[in-house]
Amino acid sequence: MDKGTQICYLCKVSKSLDHFTQRVDDQYYRMCKSCVSIIQQEAKTGKKLKHTDSHRTCYKCLRFLTNEEFTRRSNGTYYSACKECNKHHFAQRRRARMLNAEGSYTRQEWEEKLATYESCPGCNQKWDEIECPPHLKSVIAADHIIPISKGGSNYIDNIQPMCFSCNSKKGDRI
Repeated sequence: MDKGTQICYLCKVSKSLDHFTQRVDDQYYRMCKSCVSIIQQEAKTGKKLKHTDSHRTCYKCLRFLTNEEFTRRSNGTYYSACKECNKHHFAQRRRARMLNAEGSYTRQEWEEKLATYESCPGCNQKWDEIECPPHLKSVIAADHIIPISKGGSNYIDNIQPMCFSCNSKKGDRI
């Protein structure tokens, strides 16, 4: 594949870069414009997404995939977007917001903050009582009290420790 082409992760076809939307960081989205257009048209119909015990439909790319292609929350539910869409769409948007956020904090500040919390402020479970899924190193996540997407800072006074489950349920809500 030469430098002026890229493979769409949905249709798996190698196309020139003018078939892809350019992001603000001068990279290109990994789904081609024609696939995006088809998905947007289908989304407008308001059809309910098909899910079975073993498969789900990604709301973003509308592919019918096995459950292993989706991230599972601790409460047993799955994220609506597949891992591929999360990797190519949502993760880069969060990274861009974080880079533009004001402030930062050190590991020492985080550990001092964490020492003041015996349990998760969301569910009030003690840290050692929360089961850690195999894909995580810790059940504790750094939660932005006022989300970055809502204008919050990345200073330590806007951070609180929260269990991964409560943090993912909270999303970008205050």
